[in-house]
Amino acid sequence: MPDHKKNKRKQLQGLKLLQKQMPGFYLPSKEDKHRVLEILGVSKRFIGTFDALRLNVPSFAKVKNAKHFELIEIKNSDKYLPNLPHGCFFGLTENEEMLLKVFEDKYFLCLVCLNRRSPGFKLLGWTELRALNQNKRIQYQINLHAKAKTVAVE
Repeated sequence: MPDHKKNKRKQLQGLKLLQKQMPGFYLPSKEDKHRVLEILGVSKRFIGTFDALRLNVPSFAKVKNAKHFELIEIKNSDKYLPNLPHGCFFGLTENEEMLLKVFEDKYFLCLVCLNRRSPGFKLLGWTELRALNQNKRIQYQINLHAKAKTVAVE
């Protein structure tokens, strides 16, 4: 079973590192994310495909078009990675991969190393990711209903 508390702690560590080290780093609200998707002309079903923005304007209130931001999907690791991004292992959804391909200059994976001996981050677009990709395998994640629904049979 996944350790949700540990994952949440790791996520918060990654966000703190990025807030300190990445100029323009911004954590959007749900409404902000909807606005970004609207600007890009992308379906709201992609709302979960990015965690943050890198703003090219002083604040989100100043965002008027796609030139004012970049989408950031964060992948955190505790692993010792002295040659970041080399050695990273992470999951990528089909939607994330799709946005990487379509918005190559606008959507980035942000690989964050939280190991105290090699902290830092690296942004990767689709081209960089493909050049570094050692192997890729498909994994299905299946969610079953929490409670079985009863169906009346006549």
